[in-house]
Amino acid sequence: MAYKPSDKRKREEENLDVNITPIMNLMVVLIPLLLSAAKFTQLALLEYLPPTEAAAAENTPPGENKGIGSEELNLNLLVNLTETGIQVSIHQTVQLGPNFYEIPLENGLYNWAALKDSLWSIKQREVGAPIGTETVPDERTGEMQEKPKYRVKDGEEVSITAVGTTPFQTIIQLMDACRTYKVNDELYTLFPITLLKQFQ
Repeated sequence: MAYKPSDKRKREEENLDVNITPIMNLMVVLIPLLLSAAKFTQLALLEYLPPTEAAAAENTPPGENKGIGSEELNLNLLVNLTETGIQVSIHQTVQLGPNFYEIPLENGLYNWAALKDSLWSIKQREVGAPIGTETVPDERTGEMQEKPKYRVKDGEEVSITAVGTTPFQTIIQLMDACRTYKVNDELYTLFPITLLKQFQ
């Protein structure tokens, strides 16, 4: 005995495709909204030499700085953060005078503006304008690059020391203060190469 065919088979199959148009419309509106509200992090890179490399980079022993009449003259610029202020020394001088002085704290804070003025004066007086260019290898890539050449060998270097309790952010502020100087809305390079010395 044959069974009657089912009526369900005669029905047309329904279209089961998902309509994603409303979701796409939502994404078109949502993505620009999220991008406009997002806060992107900006990273900055400060190059420096750690204490071991900084010590190896110094070819002139203490007390044996070459004179002005020789081919190479070292500036030996040192900036030291103390609990009472900022000490600035050139030519490895440790006696108070034009080559060694201290910028006192101002309202309990380091006076970065006075330090920048002081470093600009040293740059003009002791280093001067570049006398040419020299080709040196880049330490990171190994490629040859041109850099300005000054009458002093370390015309772009500054050594930094500080007491051991100095916050890291203060060291970053010091490095920033040593890099550039602004004159009439124009930036000039001071001492962008930072050598970190011993922190006590």
